Amino acid sequence: MSENKTFKVGLSADLSDGNGGFSWGEIEIENLQPLSWDFLAPLESQFTPESLAGFHGVAFAAPSVTTESFSDSKDSPLVLSRFGVGYDNIDLDACTAAGTALTITPDGSKKPVATAALMLMLSTMHRLVAKDSLARSHGWNQRLHGLGQGVNGKTIATIGLGNIAAEFFRLISPFDVRKIAYDPWKTKDEAAAHGVELLDLDQVMSQADVIVVMALLTPESFHLISQPQIGAMKKTAILINISRGPIVDESALIEALVNKRIFGAGLDVFETEPPSKDNPLFALDNVIVTPHNIAWTDELARGMGRSAFKAIKDISQGQIPEYVVNKNVLTTPQFKEKLAQWQS
Repeated sequence: MSENKTFKVGLSADLSDGNGGFSWGEIEIENLQPLSWDFLAPLESQFTPESLAGFHGVAFAAPSVTTESFSDSKDSPLVLSRFGVGYDNIDLDACTAAGTALTITPDGSKKPVATAALMLMLSTMHRLVAKDSLARSHGWNQRLHGLGQGVNGKTIATIGLGNIAAEFFRLISPFDVRKIAYDPWKTKDEAAAHGVELLDLDQVMSQADVIVVMALLTPESFHLISQPQIGAMKKTAILINISRGPIVDESALIEALVNKRIFGAGLDVFETEPPSKDNPLFALDNVIVTPHNIAWTDELARGMGRSAFKAIKDISQGQIPEYVVNKNVLTTPQFKEKLAQWQS
């Protein structure tokens, strides 16, 4: 390790509450000790070379990363550690060219996000928001109007079978349900290890009573669920999306919901965020909507912070963090040269 050299850590301004604390509350900042840290200056939307200058590791949530975020690789951070698991607004090739590892926090997100998916599924099936509205409007004589659905005896599906989906299936194990999933990157044996039957997309869409979208947004998954897939769903089926809005063709979903071709939907994400105030989804009583924050709890904040700061601390000690997304960066000269400064 270089003598008299300090590993500088930055936190993006969106992690600040503006009063000396953190926007996420308790994020286990103590896991960075003995490293010191500073907040970055506020950004418009994406990191710039100036904002990253002088920092060896940066923890962040909202800012995007593009080719314009970096200048010389020697002046770029060793690691950008993201709070969360999505990275569709991160240019991985730009990070790799800059010799910068991108890490995510699947270990800190798995349980709270899976729990949120279960909560949204049950709330949508039971029509919780509609029943809440009925009580508040004193509609007691209408209680039999719009019965909900029970979960037992149903077929529950996920689009994607990563660690969050696996945890979701673990959580619903006490229910008497059939578990199915679509994930082109998984094998039948891998799915079976979680008690899940791996099917193709058409089979999942036509057989499931509940479909929970848990896939990453990539060029291949954009509008993966569009009119033909929604048209194949049962009239009694429910669609839940806690992943990324553009995976679902929102106009096709709205048409199906308006015309009662499916039972309902629970949406934490939208195709465009924030959505327009006149988005038809807001007027539908068979939809529950949340502003891309359904999993935001104290548990999630602590878990993401713990994971993100561990990645930074590992790399400050010359070690490779566990959850590097752009793994090909690890063999590049620009990354290895920067890492060598922190190895004993």
